[in-house]
Amino acid sequence: MNTRLSCTLMAGLLGLGTACVVSPRGRVAVVPVVRYTYVDREPPPVRYEHRPEPPTQDHHWVAGHWHWEGRAYLWVPGHYQARPRAGVLWVNGRWERHERGWHWTEGHWR
Repeated sequence: MNTRLSCTLMAGLLGLGTACVVSPRGRVAVVPVVRYTYVDREPPPVRYEHRPEPPTQDHHWVAGHWHWEGRAYLWVPGHYQARPRAGVLWVNGRWERHERGWHWTEGHWR
């Protein structure tokens, strides 16, 4: 199977929001495509949330944040999330200001 066809098939199987990258050696990788939605209004201040005890020591608190719904910001409450594997750390999501407006960068495990 040629590289272009296998790349197209792999990206299709993984769904929208992915792209294929082919290295000079012909290796194929499917990578996520990052698309930002820019908002012209600054998000409200972060809300204080009471953080309950974690269900287990393998759970990490994911802080609540404002989510843009197209017309207004809606608060997404914080919650505990199970750590996927030992040694990873949670990086909180954040709103960032750019020349085109505000955009949200999702939190992730690193």
